[in-house]
Amino acid sequence: MSSWAERVHRRAADLGNVVTSCGHPATAPAYPYRLEKVKFGVPLEEVCKHNNIPGPLLVLILKLNKESPNRQNVFRAPGHQGAMKKLIHFLQSGRLVNVDNYSVFTIASVLKKFLRKIPNGIFGRSGEMELFAINELQNEAEQMERLHRLFASLPKYTQHLLVLLFGTFRVIASNAAHASTGMTSEALGVSVAPSFFQSCVSDGKTARMEDVLKFKVATKIMQNIIDKFATHDIFGRENYQYYARVTGRILKVQDEWICSFQYPPPPRGKLAQQKYALQHSLEAEKTWLQCQCERWGLRP
Repeated sequence: MSSWAERVHRRAADLGNVVTSCGHPATAPAYPYRLEKVKFGVPLEEVCKHNNIPGPLLVLILKLNKESPNRQNVFRAPGHQGAMKKLIHFLQSGRLVNVDNYSVFTIASVLKKFLRKIPNGIFGRSGEMELFAINELQNEAEQMERLHRLFASLPKYTQHLLVLLFGTFRVIASNAAHASTGMTSEALGVSVAPSFFQSCVSDGKTARMEDVLKFKVATKIMQNIIDKFATHDIFGRENYQYYARVTGRILKVQDEWICSFQYPPPPRGKLAQQKYALQHSLEAEKTWLQCQCERWGLRP
C-alpha cells in the first residue's frame, strides 16, 4: 500500500478523520480493524450517517480526483468485473481496502454502480424533474439560480457528495485536451448520466424512445453542470470550501479563489485576487502540492 493510501486509510473512520490524516499522518493511530460499511441499494441517509460520507467511499473519490485527470477514458471504459465484485464486497462488509490494488477504471465503475443503486437516485425523483424543468429555461442566470436553490435544498451529505463528484468531473474535463484523455464534459455526461438519472432508465429490457430522449436531455444537464461548476456559484461557497479542503485543490469560482485550509486564504478585492492568482496559480484548478512547488521554484 502506498504512503498516500496508508495516510488516508489510517483514519478513515469518518470524514473528519480522513481529512485530518491527509494533513497530519504522524498523529494517526494504528489501523482500525473495521471501517464504516458502504451499503449498496439503500437510501443515502443510511450510508452517510451523522451527515458524513463514509471514509472508504471518500477514499475512492479522492483517488479518482487525484489520478483520473491524466488517464484516458475514465468513467467510460469498464472496470474489471472480478475486481469490482471484490471491491464491492469489501465496501459492504466494512473491510479495509487497499486502493492501490484497484485501477481507476474499476473504482469509477464501482462508484457508478453505487450511485445507480441509490433508491430514486441521488437527486430524488422530484429533483430530477426539477433539473429537466431547469433545462427548458432560456435565461442562463435563472437556470443557475434554480440550480443553486435545488442543490441547497438537498441534505448536507448529498451536497458534499455532489460537489466532490462534479468537482472531480470538472478537473477531468479541464485536463482532457492537454492530456488527450478524451473525457470532455460531453463524454463524461454520456458516461455518468444513467447513474444520476434513474427516470431515464427503462424498467424493462427494451429501451423506449421516451427513455432515449430523456437520456439525451440528462446528458446535456450533466455536461452543463460540469461546465458551470466553477464559472457560476451553483453549489454555494461552503460546499466549494469543503471540496477544496478535502481534495487539497485550489479553484476559482466566478472571480474568487477558494483554497484548502493548508494554504493562505486569498485576499478580498478583485485586484488583490488577480495578483494572488498570478503569484500562486497559473490555472483555475491546481493541487496544493503543485502550488507549493511553484512557490518555492521546484518541479512537482
